[in-house]
Amino acid sequence: MTKTAVPSLRERRKAETWTALHEAAASLALERGLEQATVEAIADSAGVSPRTFFNYFRAKEDAVLGLQEPVLDPQLVSQLSPRGDLVGQVSRLLVSVARTALGSTDALRRSQLMAAYPHLAQRQMEYMVKAEALVCQAVAGVLAGDPSWAAGSGGFDADDTARMLVMIAGVPVRFNLTSPAYDPVRGLRPEDLDPSLDLLRQIQRKLL
Repeated sequence: MTKTAVPSLRERRKAETWTALHEAAASLALERGLEQATVEAIADSAGVSPRTFFNYFRAKEDAVLGLQEPVLDPQLVSQLSPRGDLVGQVSRLLVSVARTALGSTDALRRSQLMAAYPHLAQRQMEYMVKAEALVCQAVAGVLAGDPSWAAGSGGFDADDTARMLVMIAGVPVRFNLTSPAYDPVRGLRPEDLDPSLDLLRQIQRKLL
């Protein structure tokens, strides 16, 4: 049985400071407005210096939404199989990595903030693009290591193939996110993709 690593004191303090900054930023934006939620005001409310703020967030918008650099779990990459349902695998990986950029922040509050300040959605999208780039790189590595995929096709290499594959795998994700049934508070989870992946396969069979 694998033991769960216990965070060190330094890691716990970093997590506490990150949370304090995010909570301060989100609260100030809701209570006083986004313009009043300056880096200085956020840092002061969290009890740290403005300089410390930039050790945790690149901009106040990131702190308000609680955005983090997306992370790709190597274990998930190791489970990718070029011989299996690649579109389904990559779709679920996209969702898993994208969720790391949002962390465990208050989804309802984040939704309210983006509704009040639509340009914040663009900031979140920038992190989703980063998540997609991580997945693209990982998929290219997996394809390059498989003889049936490594050579590419029609002059396109494994990187090109991975990019196209990730774009296709993103279709079921976007389909779910734009569905009337989508719940922004619950968010999208890898297992939610099954019905839309089935629909994509049905369409592909009829087109080919």
